[in-house]
Amino acid sequence: MPNTGKKLPLAFLLAPIALAVIFLLVYPPIPQDESYHVFADQRQLLGIPNFWNVVSNVGFAVVGIMGLLRFHELASRPLFAGVFLTSIGSAYYHWSPDDARLIWDRLPLTIVFLSLLSILIGIAYDERIGRKLLLPLLLFGVLTIVWWKITDDLRPYGIAQFGPIAILLPAMYYSKRVRSLWPVALLYALAKLAETFDAQIFHWALWSGHTWKHILSGFATYYIYRWQSHAST
Repeated sequence: MPNTGKKLPLAFLLAPIALAVIFLLVYPPIPQDESYHVFADQRQLLGIPNFWNVVSNVGFAVVGIMGLLRFHELASRPLFAGVFLTSIGSAYYHWSPDDARLIWDRLPLTIVFLSLLSILIGIAYDERIGRKLLLPLLLFGVLTIVWWKITDDLRPYGIAQFGPIAILLPAMYYSKRVRSLWPVALLYALAKLAETFDAQIFHWALWSGHTWKHILSGFATYYIYRWQSHAST
């Protein structure tokens, strides 16, 4: 059974850092694939190009505003600010997809991922360390975007996006509260699958896989809001 009375061992925080360094040393740079900007659903409605990929970001705006109105602690503010800004950045990008606009889609996402990581570290390992890591983590997220823009190398951004999972999974074992985030992990996994099969889903469904990605991710952020709400009551 999970050892819920213990804190996450320090090794589970250091190991992902070591793996990230090894990844950067041995794996070649990952350039941005220009075909990424070609989405299956390019329908224009009400004068809005790529309508469904644009308007499906509204869920992020709603959850972001709810979170900013409700929570005032250090990590929750950038977390829900990032969710709100994701709605703007993603809508801006999908209006006319290209590399220049993609920056404003990805930048707020790093804020969301790494703010949540700070909260998870605080819960599963040490609250004081989680708070102290918030600013360095957010700075790292910004630098991954700068690095990609300068070098066309997505490896650091990939670490910012998927690295938190390497801490989330063992944290779920050690913390009952973190373990209750499993619906977020499931929804995010489904969102990434929907993104991968964008065109195939569009062939069979009303909306494309990328639109479903936005919808599923929006529900994931709403569950984070509920999760934080339970913690603050």
